[in-house]
Amino acid sequence: MAATDHPLKRLVSTFITEFASWLLSAPVRAARPLNVELPADILMTDQVFQVTLGDGRELVLHIEFQGRRSQPPMQWRMLEYMPRLAVAYRLPLWSVVFYVGAGAGVDDTGHYTVSGPADIAPLTWQYQVIRLWQMSADELLALGQPALLALVGQTRVDRPAVVLPAVVARLRAVTDTEARGRLLTALLALLPVEEGRR
Repeated sequence: MAATDHPLKRLVSTFITEFASWLLSAPVRAARPLNVELPADILMTDQVFQVTLGDGRELVLHIEFQGRRSQPPMQWRMLEYMPRLAVAYRLPLWSVVFYVGAGAGVDDTGHYTVSGPADIAPLTWQYQVIRLWQMSADELLALGQPALLALVGQTRVDRPAVVLPAVVARLRAVTDTEARGRLLTALLALLPVEEGRR
């Protein structure tokens, strides 16, 4: 390939309009070169874990937490994160965005495409969207997972006088003293100010 690399690049660069028209199966008005060096800046995600499932399969779990505003918009940030994670770890990948705060992520479907010619979508990506503010606290209680109960303050608590004591009781039932303390601390930290004062 080394012997043909430069000639091929030169040919395509010289006749880019014709090549573009052929490759895209469409007339091309103009084409101009762009920088071929993709930025390699440090990109920080919120959390990334290597997870081994019960059946032994391993995957990368990527989690982002987002409030009402995201610059650039979350779908474009996820498009940057996901391929880098896939290349870096070479494992199956599952990405999740948790939206926190009323109205956050209301328009995010988690399913995106970049269209090409002739109804072809050459690029698609998807991730799971969880809008904590739309979830019912009762949904979390029904899951029976104490660690998830610490999120209850970010959910919709329709019956605080019933739900909050039930959550605290379940957290107090955690036998590991250190884990129980961390869960109760997280619960208090994630309660809205008005709930924490009750």
